[in-house]
Amino acid sequence: MPFEQGQSGNPGGRPKGSMNQAKRELKEAIAQFLLNNFEKVQAEFEQLQGKDKVQFYCALLPYGLAKVKPEAENLLDGLSDEQVLELFEKLQHVVNTQIENTLSKAGLPARPAEGQTEDS
Repeated sequence: MPFEQGQSGNPGGRPKGSMNQAKRELKEAIAQFLLNNFEKVQAEFEQLQGKDKVQFYCALLPYGLAKVKPEAENLLDGLSDEQVLELFEKLQHVVNTQIENTLSKAGLPARPAEGQTEDS
């Protein structure tokens, strides 16, 4: 049967949101890099202040969660530093919960709590 325009062997197509192999491998490599360098990245992160800290955190989110809509980029402009830090703390809690769930689903050990080592 010859190919007919508009007809394919997979009429449903690839499921929405699914990744091709190259993108999946890249995301896995980035995730592994972040896991392997977590302490170094966290130490640098702790040196940041205010909006720089939140912007850094938000820049990493697409690698662990769905991307934030572009309209949200200007959300911080009208907030005080205290409001930004409060928002950051709430966001950090949500993301940490998501990371723990992802690690658990992948069969990986949870990260040690802050101030603890894996041996304690």
